[in-house]
Amino acid sequence: MTVFPAKAWFRDTAWEPFIKTVLRLERTIYRRDPATGLLKQTTETVYWVSSATGPTPERWNQWIRGHWRIENGSHYVRDVAFAEDASRIRKNPDIVARLRSFAYNLLRADGCDNIKNARWRAALDIRAVIEIAGAS
Repeated sequence: MTVFPAKAWFRDTAWEPFIKTVLRLERTIYRRDPATGLLKQTTETVYWVSSATGPTPERWNQWIRGHWRIENGSHYVRDVAFAEDASRIRKNPDIVARLRSFAYNLLRADGCDNIKNARWRAALDIRAVIEIAGAS
């Protein structure tokens, strides 16, 4: 992680008053090759911009890792368990997204580790839904 002041990078742009810091992170990625089943290693450089100034590179790393914890723990689960990316809803998709979020939060609050399995059980037995909602 390298942290730079934004100084001249955004001078004379609409972003100049807002962007104070530029972050550059070089990371190693391991992806499974479906043909061989082996992991393939690649390196990539990613950039972030921020309005914050002063945090140390270690603190930036903590925040970035925290973001990925949310991405992997929530968004990935929502896509796999609720097939969010495959949704073909085009009119008012935000309403259905809120319903998915509500269901996801109920299951997590109930202590479910396997959201997909909990959804399946709830689909088979209405009593499971009532127990999760705390209405029993």
